[in-house]
Amino acid sequence: MRSLPPSGPGLVISPHLDDAVFGCGVWLAARPGSRVATVFAGVPHDPALLTDWDRRCGFAGAGEAVTTRLDEDRRALARVGAEPTWLDFADAQYGRTPALEDVADALRSLLECERPRWLLLPLGLFHCDHRLVHDAAVQAFGSRADGVDLVFWEDALYRGMPGVLQARLAELLAAGRVGTPLFDAPPTPATWGAKRKAVSAYTSQLRAFGPGGAEDVERPERFWRFGAAGTAA
Repeated sequence: MRSLPPSGPGLVISPHLDDAVFGCGVWLAARPGSRVATVFAGVPHDPALLTDWDRRCGFAGAGEAVTTRLDEDRRALARVGAEPTWLDFADAQYGRTPALEDVADALRSLLECERPRWLLLPLGLFHCDHRLVHDAAVQAFGSRADGVDLVFWEDALYRGMPGVLQARLAELLAAGRVGTPLFDAPPTPATWGAKRKAVSAYTSQLRAFGPGGAEDVERPERFWRFGAAGTAA
């Protein structure tokens, strides 16, 4: 088990508008000035489209949903001292999933602009958008990105589903990627408090999750490095 060396601001890649705060809000609060790049933050082709999830969130259509969620994300990230970057891809619920190569190209361009000290990427659990972002990021950045420290965070909510994390780690191991768990510094009352305030900004999503549906955000955040078999991660 190894501790995390990165300190100071860096770059978090988030699938949706809430995932980064849910999965690594304490990490962000401990590293003010970081940037969160959300991949699926675009308005779909038909802004009047109403999905079941958006209806449960209280929206009348996709255009309203994305506009409101961007505002929620801006307020949430401010509470952990982070800045948002929003990519224009629309998430899977809107029926137009982008090609992996297109997402990878966008992430490469982002890395060239930001030049962060560290990169934090989702492990890619359960949800097809999370998996796509993970795969695109690995394709874009490799196991290391020009010396930038590359760390993976466990996707909150999905990591608590029976067998999901276990199956994902087994899949990555079978592909020759050996994982090492990492441990950040213990959260302080200030960083936990900042995360809780940030989580509360995602009003629409918490409404859809319902009572107790997002309780995983209160559990300790966990991180991984990956290396090839026979090498140190």
